[in-house]
Order: sequence, then C-alpha cells, then structure tokens
Amino acid sequence: MKKLNNKGFSLVELIIVIAIMAILVGVVGTQVIPYLENSRKAKDQQVLSSWNTAGMSAYSNAAAKIDATANYVITIVPGSQPTCASDPAGKAGAAEIQNYFRQLTGTDTAAYDFSKMESKAGKAITKVEIKINANGSIVTETETGTGFFDPIEN
Repeated sequence: MKKLNNKGFSLVELIIVIAIMAILVGVVGTQVIPYLENSRKAKDQQVLSSWNTAGMSAYSNAAAKIDATANYVITIVPGSQPTCASDPAGKAGAAEIQNYFRQLTGTDTAAYDFSKMESKAGKAITKVEIKINANGSIVTETETGTGFFDPIEN
C-alpha cells in the first residue's frame, strides 16, 4: 500500500478542539454574565439620575409660579404620564413643574414604558417618586418591592 502525504486534521483532532473550545466558552460565559447585569443596572441608575436632574430643572423653570414653602412630588408610574402634586395639597406650581418635567423627559405626549429599563431590577420598578423639598433638595426614590436601587439625592 502506498501512503499518501495527506496534510490535514483528523476527525478526532477536530472534535477534541471543539470540545476544548466549548469548555472555555462555558467557563468564560459564567464569569462575564454578572458583569453584563451590573452594567445594565448602572445604565438604569443613570436613567433615574437623569430624571432627578429633569426634576430639578423643572422646579427651577417653574420657580416664578411655585410656592416656596411647599414640597412637590413628581410620580412616574408605568403606563401613565408623570404627575406632580404639592404637599400640602393645592399649592401653586405643581402643574407647571409637571409640564416642564414631561417636556424635559419626552413624556409630554406619551406614557413612559418601564420595559425600556434593561436590568431585571429596572424592569421590576413599579413607581418612581422625585421629591422636591421646600429647601430645594431633591431625592429620587424607586419602589420595586426589592430595593435594588438606592435613593438618588441632589
């Protein structure tokens, strides 16, 4: 029998290489997945922070029409437009803050959809409240039932 000079890989060698690559992908994949969720959560935290900034801007824009002794709360609930109320109720300026906030966040013509949040914690949010105190400080609190996000303060 004449031996041919075949230059190539045998089937067994190819299967071994594929098996090694599968093991490496499995090990690396399990190490990377938690970092992906953390990055999604950080992006959602950034969205909440931008709402906080929008709340401060809305408060500043409505400064001429608000009652400086009242606290205001902007409430964002999935499936509805953001609303603003004063504490004590009935104080001037809540409607102006609400309108400015809706314009700044792009929710003046449509309800906000929380499914745009990317992390599991972000999708679990049931309500966001931006509390504007009479002294001008702002605190954003999320209500998820799980407490994944810490309050944001300005």
